[in-house]
Amino acid sequence: MIEGRRVLAVVPARSGSKGIPHKNMRPLGGKSLIAHAGDCLASLRWIDRRIISSDSESYADEGGRHGLEAPFLRPPELSTDEAAAIDVMVHALEQCEQEYGERYDLVAIVEPTSPFRRPGDIEFACLGMVRGGCDSAVCVSPAGTQSHPLKMLTVKADRLGYYDPAAENIISRQQLDPLYVRNGACYLVTRETLLEKRRVITDNTFACVIDRPMVNIDEPMDLEWAEFLLRRKKKRKKS
Repeated sequence: MIEGRRVLAVVPARSGSKGIPHKNMRPLGGKSLIAHAGDCLASLRWIDRRIISSDSESYADEGGRHGLEAPFLRPPELSTDEAAAIDVMVHALEQCEQEYGERYDLVAIVEPTSPFRRPGDIEFACLGMVRGGCDSAVCVSPAGTQSHPLKMLTVKADRLGYYDPAAENIISRQQLDPLYVRNGACYLVTRETLLEKRRVITDNTFACVIDRPMVNIDEPMDLEWAEFLLRRKKKRKKS
C-alpha cells in the first residue's frame, strides 16, 4: 500500500511475439526479461500483489520463480497481437479482485520489454500520480530531434516535401519543442480510470521523465542494443 492506496502490479507477457519469438523469455545479462520485471517489483514492498498475465504455463512458471503470482492464464482472445492492451489490464484487475477477494485502487503495468527500469522509477511515477491527483502516470524518455515531426519529410511522386509546412521556418534544432516517447518502464492507472474511461493516457496523466538510456525491446536489434548497454555498464563499474 502506498499513500493509503492498494496496488496491483501486472506483468503482461503473452507468448506469441512475432518480432522476436518467445521474446519475454529471452535472456538479457543472464536472466529472462520476465525475471528482470519480477525482480524489480520484488524490491517494492508497498506493492500489495504482483502477478503475471500470460497465456503460457512456462511463462507463468518463470514469473513464479521471480515473485510473480499467476492466478489465471490469459484467454485466447486476449493473447493475440490484435488484443487491446486496455482489455488485458481490465481482465487482470477483475480476475485478481475475484480470486483474492481484494479491491485494488491502483494498477501498475510493468512490461518485460523495458528491462532497464529501476524500482525508483515506479515509485516516483506512483507518488507523482497519487500526490498530483492524477488519473494515471506514464514513464517517458526525451525523443531525439531526428524523430521530431518538424524534421520529417514525405515522398510523393519521387518528390520530397515537408510533413508539416511549419518545418520550413525551422533553421536549428534549438527551435524544436522538446518531445517525449513512451519507454515502457511503467504505466500506472487508477481503478476508476481503467474501468470507466478504459484509457491510460488522459488529460490528467503524470509524466515520469527518465533521462538515461532506456530500451524498449521489440526487434532483434533492440535486444542487441540492450546487451551492448549492459556490457558497457559492467565495464564502467569495474573501472
